[in-house]
Amino acid sequence: MRHSSAPSIAPNGTAIAYIVRDGGYPYVVQAQLTDSGVEEERPVQLPVEGPALRVLHSPDAQWIACEVSPKGSEKLETFTVSTDPAVPGATALRTTFDAKTTLVEWDGQNLAMDAVASDGMAEARLVNPNSSRYQVMDRRLDSLLVASEAGYCLMRVGPRGNRELLLVTPSGRWIPLLPPEPGAATEVGRILPIVDDHLVVLVVTDHGGDRKRIMRLVVELNSATGAYPVRTECEELISSPEADVDEFVISEDLSTAAVLWNQGGVSQLELLSLGENQRVQVRRAIELPGMVAAHLSITDDGSLLALTVEGPNLPPTVEVLRIEAGRVEPVDAARSERLEERSRLGAVPELVRYTARDGLELSGWLYLPPKPAPKRPVYVHLHGGPEGQSRPSNHDVLTALVDAGITVFTPNIRGSKGNGRSFSHADDRYGRFAAVDDVADSVHFLLDADLTSPDQVVVGGRSYGGFLAALVGVRHPHVCTGIIDACGMTSFETYFESTEPWLASAASPKYGYPMHDAELLMEISPLYRADQIKAKMLLIHGENDTNVPVQESLQFREALVASGNEPELLIVPGEGHQFVKPESRELIAETMLNFFARLGCIPERDN
Repeated sequence: MRHSSAPSIAPNGTAIAYIVRDGGYPYVVQAQLTDSGVEEERPVQLPVEGPALRVLHSPDAQWIACEVSPKGSEKLETFTVSTDPAVPGATALRTTFDAKTTLVEWDGQNLAMDAVASDGMAEARLVNPNSSRYQVMDRRLDSLLVASEAGYCLMRVGPRGNRELLLVTPSGRWIPLLPPEPGAATEVGRILPIVDDHLVVLVVTDHGGDRKRIMRLVVELNSATGAYPVRTECEELISSPEADVDEFVISEDLSTAAVLWNQGGVSQLELLSLGENQRVQVRRAIELPGMVAAHLSITDDGSLLALTVEGPNLPPTVEVLRIEAGRVEPVDAARSERLEERSRLGAVPELVRYTARDGLELSGWLYLPPKPAPKRPVYVHLHGGPEGQSRPSNHDVLTALVDAGITVFTPNIRGSKGNGRSFSHADDRYGRFAAVDDVADSVHFLLDADLTSPDQVVVGGRSYGGFLAALVGVRHPHVCTGIIDACGMTSFETYFESTEPWLASAASPKYGYPMHDAELLMEISPLYRADQIKAKMLLIHGENDTNVPVQESLQFREALVASGNEPELLIVPGEGHQFVKPESRELIAETMLNFFARLGCIPERDN
């Protein structure tokens, strides 16, 4: 099934680039954009094998910058490529000391990007695409460049779940944009064009509230006196009491903005007409052909907007909207009608709500098969994160299970995003035990609803979801008959030693700090409690995973075998922490279905 995603419209609206997955690793394509839609695609040739992650057009539309994960690893690389088909080759934007490089945005004719060394030192760089020479705007440990404008930049600092933004001047001076607030997350921002020695910053934050909203900050630069910049204004631009801002973009002429809201996991798109000082003059809700959307990209004049849409019955697809004279319509209306028809094919999952043992309200998406298997098996799929979210997106592996008669339930237990700030922090460190209990309570909810029986439940997930499923098997050994652990951590001692340093740093605030929480980390490491797991286990891991190295699954298998369990293990060739190749996902789906069959949940299969 072909996927297209992560679009970047040329600022003048004449071209578009995006990522395509139709076999093998996802790759970048370029195409001209006309009044009738997207013209013939031209694949971009990059000198590295691996999935493409992101693409960005330069302001003059002469370059595109590409971000790639070599063979699925976390050591990301970036390249610039000419948009002229007659100019071959791609230029790598990295030094020998870089462990990974990532794209941020174009700042004038220079590319703003983030580079991280193996020791976790991050550099904010402005790169000249013609010469590849760069200027370092800021350098500090465990930080991330998120925006750049005329040499000013925003640096994200602070531990996971408690992050803030610093404004850094071209002279190297810096100030925090908002006062400290424990538990607040200010991670996304945009610096608007500088006017009269002051600048405006738009940030997405839950600072001072429970929901993520857009705030408008004004900073006096004091460039004439050489004094430190001073934030002089702070006001709410747009918010919702029941939804979080997922993404926003604003046109270069500041006339138009687009906001993606996340309400219970469903995306809602709003277009904003802006006046003086970015005051919202008109808000328009735009119906989307899919239930989930992402990757907003807008032209300089706000006349075209591109984004990715998807849903349970709709694979990720790039949609382009034309915005003019108060109307919003697809560039290719016939294609959009086909997308809407496809999204209505098949069953739509139901969002259900239930209560945890301590009274906290939980929710999840319930996928009922059209023809349930005779024994009514259920697969409880746990999302990654921990602050990920189960959403009604396109998931081919789960669809294969539903088509085989298996009910799928994707819960949002405490720690998930989309339910406010306090909910997302409810599983931090010692709250992990309550999150484990939430999974058990999710299973009891399904049993109480008479959707299955105790011996027909399988719990699983990828990354954090796989780790959590294994931990459920330790602390609630009789809640399920099978466990599927894909790429999950099994020992925090070995995980912190073997993962990338920037990932280890990010994990500590959620799971525990090795120096301060050694007993906690030991208690939540499934490796040391393998003998308590009674359920049958299927372990899945990508051979090139540098986020959670494959040794985590290998050592877990040894511990399970030593305790009398007989786990199955699938090492997926050519994949990292994400499973991106269609053939890999087909292999995983087939392996999971065979696992269900061996558990006696569905009839034996003819492979």
